Amino acid sequence: MNHDAAALGAGLELPSVLLLWLAVLVRSPSSLRSAPQRGVWLAVTTAAAAMTLDLPSVVATATRHSEANVVAVIRNVLGVLSAGAVLYFVTQASTDVRRLRAALALSVTTVLAVLCSLDLAAEPHLRIAVPADGPPSPSLLYWLVLIGTHLAANVLCALLCLRYSAASGSRSLTLSLRLFGLGTALVGAYWLGYLVHVTTGGRWPLPWLALLMDLHGVLRAMAILVPACSGVRRALSDIAVAWRLWPMWNDLVAAVPHVALAQPRHRVWDVLWPRVPYDVLAYRRIIETRDAILALTDYASPGHSPSSPGKPPRQDAAADLDPEALAGIVKAARTAKLQGSALMPRGVSLSSSGNRDLTDESAFLLRMATAYRSAAPRVDADQR
Repeated sequence: MNHDAAALGAGLELPSVLLLWLAVLVRSPSSLRSAPQRGVWLAVTTAAAAMTLDLPSVVATATRHSEANVVAVIRNVLGVLSAGAVLYFVTQASTDVRRLRAALALSVTTVLAVLCSLDLAAEPHLRIAVPADGPPSPSLLYWLVLIGTHLAANVLCALLCLRYSAASGSRSLTLSLRLFGLGTALVGAYWLGYLVHVTTGGRWPLPWLALLMDLHGVLRAMAILVPACSGVRRALSDIAVAWRLWPMWNDLVAAVPHVALAQPRHRVWDVLWPRVPYDVLAYRRIIETRDAILALTDYASPGHSPSSPGKPPRQDAAADLDPEALAGIVKAARTAKLQGSALMPRGVSLSSSGNRDLTDESAFLLRMATAYRSAAPRVDADQR
């Protein structure tokens, strides 16, 4: 089983690093503009850079050029910076951000200074590494400081992610925090395995370390991609609303063109080359469809509105109609408008919304659009 874990870890090294860099590039525009997101983006970026420098091909290339020690120093510096950025990300909700930032900067600088001092004070060495057999290089104290720094930062980050995710009211933020916290817990287990090895000499954690680091990279990449995935999901939902409403909307706008803010285009161009963001497109499609329905009120026959036997039709009766019934009335009103029929003296108050919010309005209109395609215009005797 240890052999399988080592093989899987070796196979996932490059894909996990590539996924991390992809997540960093995707999230760069929004993260660099947002101060709250900058910390987590920096943490993931430095972690991706450190993991890149730990790839066997990079290490082998550095060794051929006698630069392996330099690469290891840079990798460890990036790792400490990543730990500091992680702590800044999870503690920036503190009321005294400036003091926190100063304390973290001082702590990271101190750790880096100690590591560099220990490296320079050690006996001459070719590589900074923890071999499977033998003492760690450059010294045990060097690695205890490095491992202790990572363990402290990762434990605190995992606990705070768990705490904040439980209190979050946003599903996407909760998922993002839990994924980030789980990834942090895995990298904490990675450093705990190294601690066991350097202090006891036990080799049993070593086959699992690469796999733990790879899974940490995958989870952290997924964590920062959650907002992007949520944005894609919302965009697809908005596109679906605009696409499905287009046939009915286009029909109604042809009869009452003044309700449209822009000249209608084919729905394919609305998706491939939108003139406005997709959420605005869907919102406009809903509002313009509703306005078009209201604009056709004076052409709707009162004979179509439901009423009790022996009582005159109610002015708000259409608000009681289901989407299928309203589709037939609206289609008849559109036909009457295009044919130049006279205004109805007691038109029905066509309303697609009632007291619903925008989400309910969208669902109602989508049902109505489906019925509209197959509905025959309900022409009353008054309109013949």
